[in-house]
Amino acid sequence: MNMIYIAINYYIILHSFLLCNVETLQNVNKVYMTSIQNTVINKSISGDSDVHNEKTSICSSDNPITHTSVGIYCGQREIVHWPNGPASIVDVYYGIRYAQSPTGSLRFRKPIEPIPEPKTIFMADKLPASCPQPKDTMFQNSAAARMWVPNTPMSEDCLFLNIWVPLRESNESHSNSKEKLAVMLWIYGGSFYMGTATLSVYDARFLAARQNIIVASMNYRLGSFGFLYMNTEEAPGNMGLWDQRLAMKWIKDHIEDFGGDPYRITLFGESAGAVSVSTHVVSPWSHSYYNNAIMQSGSIFSNWGLATSEISLNQTQRLAKILGCVYPSPSDQIKCLRSKSITEILDAHDTMYDPASYFSVPFPPVLDNNFFPYENSQSFRQLRHLKPSGALMFGINKNEGSYFLLYAFVTNSKWMKNMTDLPIKNRMDYLRCLRQVLDLDDDDRPEFTEPLIRYTDFEYQNYNQLPTLESWTERLEEISSDRSFKCPTINMATAVTNDYRIPGRRRAHTLPVYFYEFQHRTLSLPMPKWTGTMHGYEIEYVFGIPFSPQFQASYYRFTDEERQLSDIMMTYWANFARTG
Repeated sequence: MNMIYIAINYYIILHSFLLCNVETLQNVNKVYMTSIQNTVINKSISGDSDVHNEKTSICSSDNPITHTSVGIYCGQREIVHWPNGPASIVDVYYGIRYAQSPTGSLRFRKPIEPIPEPKTIFMADKLPASCPQPKDTMFQNSAAARMWVPNTPMSEDCLFLNIWVPLRESNESHSNSKEKLAVMLWIYGGSFYMGTATLSVYDARFLAARQNIIVASMNYRLGSFGFLYMNTEEAPGNMGLWDQRLAMKWIKDHIEDFGGDPYRITLFGESAGAVSVSTHVVSPWSHSYYNNAIMQSGSIFSNWGLATSEISLNQTQRLAKILGCVYPSPSDQIKCLRSKSITEILDAHDTMYDPASYFSVPFPPVLDNNFFPYENSQSFRQLRHLKPSGALMFGINKNEGSYFLLYAFVTNSKWMKNMTDLPIKNRMDYLRCLRQVLDLDDDDRPEFTEPLIRYTDFEYQNYNQLPTLESWTERLEEISSDRSFKCPTINMATAVTNDYRIPGRRRAHTLPVYFYEFQHRTLSLPMPKWTGTMHGYEIEYVFGIPFSPQFQASYYRFTDEERQLSDIMMTYWANFARTG
């Protein structure tokens, strides 16, 4: 099948497909749009008090109010100004509780729905707390890194969601409107270890207003709080994914009260958020809560996106040892872990997480035969429980690996202005860095590692280039991009477009699948030029952030052409959400 390659770099160009040593994508509509999220975090921890979603008896007439079967929500009205044309109005509901506080005896357990209070008014006008996450102080002098720092206090009581609803032209209420709007539900990334739905770059008012679409986002538990695994009811693993699923259920059950269409819900996420979206695509427990899915720079096929039960159990024991909670009885062990403070657990996370490693994800999702009902990795990779309906969109950025090279190979806290600041002065340095990118240890058996290194080096060698710092760095970036992001994303897109011969049956039809590559680098991005179009920096265009005066005042600015690109991106994403 002939494939159409479209690149939007303010013009249309033909584009060659990158080598990933995978089968050619078939039956995939490939849309290439031009143009890390390793977040930099403040360890700001609040107590477990409910600092938002306060109960009240009064909601001002100036505030939007929505009645549901679980509560009455008093939001706030935001005005969105555009460079040309009239302003828009968006009703915003921040901090809607979708689960009970996962504290005390509920720490490490699956989330539990809150008790419905249909006659109680809840204030939903403040951003919720961010979930606990470790401190990352690298590169704080760059606005492009600070934009990933949580902007609200941290608390274990963090399972809240946010909803942006464009105001109707008439005075008709959201729930009474005959036209139900399509819904987009965002899942943030951050290595299942960092991140929050409250970041300025995830401010969805521009996307909602420009596209007349409802956008929602949720917080979910991170690190050991969300992914500790003991294979027991007390710590089943994948709690963060169960959090997401419960938020999806809340949206499915109640979004109609906000004017949304419960039968047109699209999940979208980036990096670990994209891996999360893909887990819901392959987990039958999630299928009834959404229709379409967008995976930006990641999939469940990522080498860092899913761990075996053995690896996850070992990580749990490692954490328990650091915290002095090693007991023969699982119940005694979990009791000890629950007795530890947030700070103690985050300090233990710091011990386990190595920001100077190429890509460290200490607590990823686990193949648990529960959230993932697969007997083994073979049946998992056959996608036997793939959602049978809906449309899927996958995408990658041009230079996915460059941000992580900064973390892996830079020992100071300064952004490099040029390549000469990288610790690659000769071929030996390059091979040392290559081993790190391939996650090879010095004690690994050389009869296996050396052929792998030679083959990888040969496969990515450009014989038209002299061996220079530039060529070595470019090669490392390509290898790291392909290994951690591009190939896993492409491989899953390939898998879902193939008609697998599953024993006893053949898939009835092929799902509609779309694919893009984002190539544009924001002109004023305060990053070294050699890093290119990095992991995570398409997000600002999807959310319409080039139209945000607040973001530009705090971080960096955008050109008129970049606002046009953002308009195009928002239209593509919203059209996909509306029609698949």
